[in-house]
Amino acid sequence: MDELPLRAVVIGSGVGGAAAALLLARAGIPTVLAEKERRLGGSAAGYERDGFRVDTGTHMLCRGEDGPLGDVLRRVGQGDAITFRQSSEPAALCLAGAGRLVVQAELRRLAGSARELARGLELTALEAARAARLLAHATAMRDVDLAACDEITAEAYAARFLPRAAAAARLGGLLALPLLLPGAEASAGEALLAWRRLARAGQQRYPEGGAARVPDVFCRLARELGAAVWTGAAVRRVVVRDRRVRGVELEDGTALPARIVVSTAGLLSTVSGLVGEPHFPEAYVARARALTPQPRQIQVKIALRRRRVAAGALAGLAGGGGAPSLPFYCLAPTRFDPSLAPPGHELLCAVAVSGARGGAPAASVDGLLRALDGAAPGLLSDAIFVDGSPDDRRGDAGAAGDAPAAGTAQTPGQVGRARPAVYTPVRGLYLAGRAAGGRGAGMELAAASAMECVDRILVDLGRDLGAPAPPALRDIAGALLERAAASTVSWVTRPRG
Repeated sequence: MDELPLRAVVIGSGVGGAAAALLLARAGIPTVLAEKERRLGGSAAGYERDGFRVDTGTHMLCRGEDGPLGDVLRRVGQGDAITFRQSSEPAALCLAGAGRLVVQAELRRLAGSARELARGLELTALEAARAARLLAHATAMRDVDLAACDEITAEAYAARFLPRAAAAARLGGLLALPLLLPGAEASAGEALLAWRRLARAGQQRYPEGGAARVPDVFCRLARELGAAVWTGAAVRRVVVRDRRVRGVELEDGTALPARIVVSTAGLLSTVSGLVGEPHFPEAYVARARALTPQPRQIQVKIALRRRRVAAGALAGLAGGGGAPSLPFYCLAPTRFDPSLAPPGHELLCAVAVSGARGGAPAASVDGLLRALDGAAPGLLSDAIFVDGSPDDRRGDAGAAGDAPAAGTAQTPGQVGRARPAVYTPVRGLYLAGRAAGGRGAGMELAAASAMECVDRILVDLGRDLGAPAPPALRDIAGALLERAAASTVSWVTRPRG
């Protein structure tokens, strides 16, 4: 019997780490969550400026209580702990050359908007009809159909309907937006899954109080269940002997013996930095080195004196006329929760998509600002502040324009069965967050990964996963067990126990 205490240490307090800590505590496992920053939340943290509560990151709209975030809360009996709000204005697409807010971003409506789609994507009438057919088909795709598209790019999938390269590139860029990748790099299966979920969910949601509300509530509930949540506690290393976790050591020298460590630091950072490559098989290290990470993101946060964007979110392609398209996404949190800004004001959080492999046009703060001004002409004239512009980099606020993005890029070869597993060859070491496990995008991906991770831990401990779970959780458990059974097709293999 292991002489170490049954303790879990979770590294990182983003949505994935906070959810993992909460679920571990709910399972009765003594848990310590160690966050290196002074505030909780990771990329889902927030800050205040001039009466605005601003998200550090730019987050995709979610399904709220109907998605993985709600599943985590229901799993601990706190289904109503977070309020998810809807906007009276739907998300909208804004495409270069098509004017302002031309198409509502719901697949059923997109499929019936061939004329606007043709103008915005610079398509011929025939191409527009084919594009509409593609979008209508995406809403009805089965899981097996999506899996068959995992290993091709969104642009290559679009080319099946649009033989002209420029047209396929623009439509592929639109399809890939939820993954914050160019169409030439994003997995078509993963991108289409995100669009299908958007279409089936209908109205999208956003947490009341901002994105930081999610990890804050997860951490509060974890504390109530006995977990310790530490901020300013950077982990120096994960202690491993004989390919078995023995605990962690903090930067201040504190030693935390533990049999379970869950890292949300990313796969390569965990393998090469926190643990050390000699503790892993050579093939595992090689695979970790070969993975394409989510690219750095260009972000801006804009505070406006008045409400200018009549949409819960904007997404689209800037450029056109032969110029390279710049995919961008802009969330208007105050359309969901007006209390995030002074009365009558508006807050925008925007991100531009850069290439993970360097093949796409480089995004810039100036390019993103031009895209936003094109979506809502004159918008910048009402700006109170713009965080992320070249002359206003608020490093401590976490709103600088060029921001690192956590996670494994959702490209062919890195999604579905090929996605990094939540378990590792080091016994007791697990991964959660946007780097391993799960499917989807943004905070929902991180929450799904956390549930899969904790289910795997309980299986490895010989625990009963418990009473019947909601359908989404049963799907996660089924996928977890399928991964364990089909180890020959997983790039990580380790016997259970």
